[in-house]
Amino acid sequence: DPDLWNFAYDRKILLLSPTNLITSLKLIVDLWKREYQNQNAIEIAEKGAKLYDKFFGFIANLESVGGYITKAKGKYDEAYNQLTDGRGNLVLQATELKNLGLKTKNTLNSGLVEKALVGNETDN
Repeated sequence: DPDLWNFAYDRKILLLSPTNLITSLKLIVDLWKREYQNQNAIEIAEKGAKLYDKFFGFIANLESVGGYITKAKGKYDEAYNQLTDGRGNLVLQATELKNLGLKTKNTLNSGLVEKALVGNETDN
């Protein structure tokens, strides 16, 4: 009776016969699998958005650190230049003190002294 089937369907009841029971159950299992996959897809999208935002923040912090490293390198170079470049650089002054008879336990690195001598000559 078609009216009975429509009446049941309107109330979210599905009338089945033994011939279509297995097919209907397989269809229901397939629909639940798809629903589960859809839920996973939504969760993947949400986690992907969070990961992207975290990654964006990480990049910003990394670029900031890079800026600080660049500034620190500039200050390091500036300090190192004071050590070895120009007339009256610190290495030459220390070497001159030692040559005047200053008693020390340590000797400056010869490469550093050589660089200081070259740095002194370029400013003369």
